[in-house]
Amino acid sequence: SLSSHLQSDDDDRIKVVSVAQQYAESPMLKGSLRFGSSKPKSIVALFPGVGGSANNVAGLGKGWLKQNPDTQVIIFEVDAFSGYRALSAVWNLLPTYYTSSTPLPSPAVDGYDYNNTPKVFDATKSRSNSFFGDILLTCCNDVSLALQEVLVETGLTDDNLILAGFSQGASIAAYTGFMRNAAGIILMGGPGAPQRQLLPPPTTTTTQVCIISGDSDPFAPHEALITTFRPYNGGEGGKQYVRIIPDLSHQIVNEHVELGGAFIST
Repeated sequence: SLSSHLQSDDDDRIKVVSVAQQYAESPMLKGSLRFGSSKPKSIVALFPGVGGSANNVAGLGKGWLKQNPDTQVIIFEVDAFSGYRALSAVWNLLPTYYTSSTPLPSPAVDGYDYNNTPKVFDATKSRSNSFFGDILLTCCNDVSLALQEVLVETGLTDDNLILAGFSQGASIAAYTGFMRNAAGIILMGGPGAPQRQLLPPPTTTTTQVCIISGDSDPFAPHEALITTFRPYNGGEGGKQYVRIIPDLSHQIVNEHVELGGAFIST
């Protein structure tokens, strides 16, 4: 199995520390795992699926690290889209709907403000065309703030940042990655229902997208993933980082390690 195959990586003395102690002010980093170089050339932020823990995808992160030893992998434990965070987002968003006197543009129209540091969604300046979308982006703000701390601490920028996620974690990776105009995004088994209104126009971002999914995944139809995210790599004529694995359902296998690691190396 993937787990038994990769757990042996512990014998290679891969450094594993808790980021919670180093980033006590970032709630999203509570309980996170951190692997790899103390002076990395790149950061890979990995998000497990709903109900999953950081340890569930630790083997995947270690596999990527073996292929990219100059990388630092951070696996998030806290669910950005948890019920508590969603309710908190609703509470914070409601006032903006009463104070806004005119309709606001959506991110799909004017993109995100890449000059804003840290890069977050501001509901007083733009809309996602749906209240649900605004909630998702507001939740992603917590992730963006945590990533900003990591980048400052390591002396890196969004050009050195890759976000990866499985299942619901793929949604976090996609929307936060585009919000920050990160170097790349790895989508595995998600997003299940891509929210296109949350994505910037392909011409306004340099973020590259890697899709690794199964052709038998009932929760993330691969046709929708390809249709939604292919334009961000230059469309049909651009370089494609897409691997649809035959007969694979909603799970992580060794091909995710190999293909994701190769994408991180590019």
